[in-house]
This record gives sequence, structure tokens and C-alpha cells, in this order.
Amino acid sequence: MTVPSPTNIARWNISAANDVDALDRYRDGLADWYGATGFEEAALPRFFTDNMICQFGDYVVGRGRSIGQVLVRGVHEIRRSHLDGVVLLLDLAGMDGDIDGVRVSGRPGTVHVRHLARPSGARVAQVDAITIAIPREVAPAWILEPRFHGASIDDRPAIGRVLINHMTALCAAAPRMGCEEGIASVQAALMLAEKAFLNSGRLAPEQTRTVYAGIRASATALIDRQLIDPDLRIGSLIGALGVSRATLFRAFADNGGINGHIRRRRLHRARFALMERVGRSPTVAEIAHSHGFVSESHFSRLFRAAYGEAPGAVRAGRAPTPGQMDDMRYDLVLGWMRGRAA
Repeated sequence: MTVPSPTNIARWNISAANDVDALDRYRDGLADWYGATGFEEAALPRFFTDNMICQFGDYVVGRGRSIGQVLVRGVHEIRRSHLDGVVLLLDLAGMDGDIDGVRVSGRPGTVHVRHLARPSGARVAQVDAITIAIPREVAPAWILEPRFHGASIDDRPAIGRVLINHMTALCAAAPRMGCEEGIASVQAALMLAEKAFLNSGRLAPEQTRTVYAGIRASATALIDRQLIDPDLRIGSLIGALGVSRATLFRAFADNGGINGHIRRRRLHRARFALMERVGRSPTVAEIAHSHGFVSESHFSRLFRAAYGEAPGAVRAGRAPTPGQMDDMRYDLVLGWMRGRAA
């Protein structure tokens, strides 16, 4: 079935085990972003790079994994990339670095701010990071202040834990998010980051609405990923999103409630399953059961109320599924950050 997708999405998983030139390709592809050195000789046969990157309007969200190395963004990389903006980086592995001449370190599960037009470098035992890249022209003013280049926050304060959980949920949900949902979730992350880094107290009403929109977007994508899983429960969503039950329910209060939202998503998925049938296979009853409805009659009643027709009247017509790229495409991501389409 067709699901919402980001404006663009790229994935690649390349290793020395299946590509003898993997490390050289990695260094070349990453050159506009970082100089990559410091690989241990014994680790080279195990080299890999595993990446998922999504574009939501002006924002780029991704997760990258690799072996231990030294990553430096110096004058050469800054000039070569002609790239300005900010990266909000959730480092899941821990690092020691030099941020514009200042020594910094962070334990696993620390959120860092990096200004792409200023030098930075880090040694990591392994690469495992979630990033949100924001071009300067759309970045909030506070994060562009020079003092925030190299700033970090971990999970010790409550707002830090909320930010970390939100970024983790956003990354997990991103491949199934529509562009509008992705933008909302990124803006919620920036709102939480502002509160975390400025320690500025409670959210204002408009900021609260932005955060709730981000929670809804991340929750929707996680729901879609597990929609026909019988183990989909409110509790599992709370754990994945890192929010309280009350917060999740408040986020959906103006959208018919979380349970109603799940029911509507299941009806939507079931409708696509009906459109993809060959003849009358699978049956309406089979589709109803596989999408979590207690009976065919219950499903039919809800379906008719939502779409104005009986499930059996839906005409077949398969919609295209979103594509993805398999090659190492750091250049493509650089283009997204510069405002170019694929």
C-alpha cells in the first residue's frame, strides 16, 4: 500500500565485506561534511556505513552508524561545502572533541549543537548519531548565537530526557511520515531544544501546540508502522515516544482521541488493502480481521460511516509505492541542505 513519505528519502548500508572500496568511497562521499581519519587497522575489515536520511521541506533528519573514527569539520570542509546552518545531534555512542578550540566531551545519549560554518572535531569509539540539520535561513535565532556552537545537554534534566526521547521517536518514525508531519515533528524538537538549552521554564501555549503537533506526527508514523500488529497498545506508544500517558492523550484531544486516531488509520490501511485485491481475494472478512476489527459487520459499519460505501464496493487500483536510493549519497543530502530537489 501507499504510505505518506518525506519529500526525499535515501538509505544505504555498505561495508568492506561486500565492497573492497567501501572505506575510500565513504571518505570521498563524506568529504564535504567531514574529514574522516583515525581508523584502527584491526577494525578496517569490519568497516561499514549504515545511513537513513529524510528531507522534510527545509529540514534534513537522519541516523548514521559506522565504526570508530575521528571526524573533523575544518576550514577546508567548510569552504568546500559552502554550507551554513545548524545540526542538532543526538550522539548515542559518546565522544571527545574540539569545538572551535574548546575541548568537549559527552557520554552516550547527549544532544549537541554544531554550527556548520564553524570548526569542530570529534573522536568516537563508534558512530551512532541522530541528526536534524537546519539551514541558517530557517533556524531559530537562539540556536544561531555563537555561544551555542558546542553546547550540549544529556538526560539528567527532565527536559533533556524529553528532547532525547522525541528525537529518537522522530528518527524511528521519519521514513513513514508525510512532509507536513515531519516538519511539525522537527519544529517540536527545536521547541524542546530551546527550552532545554535556554532553561527557560514552561512552554507558552503556542509552543505547547507545536510540541503536541510533533508528538502527533511521531505517534502517527509509529502507529502506521505497527498498525496491524496485535501488540499495538497505548503503553507501547508511550514507551517509544518517551511521553506520559496524559501527554499523549492531550496531544490527540482535539483530533478525536488516540484510540479514534488508531481506528481511522486502520480503516485507511484496510481501504488500501481492498484496492489491492485481486478479484475478491482476500475477502472483506479477512481484511477486517487482519486490520484489528472484531468482526466483518463491525468493520463494514465503520467503513461505510467513514467512506460512504460498503467495503465490497471498493474498486481495485494499486497506487505506486515510494522509492528509495541504495547508493552512498552524501552529495544528495548536501543538495537538500542547499535547497535543491533530487
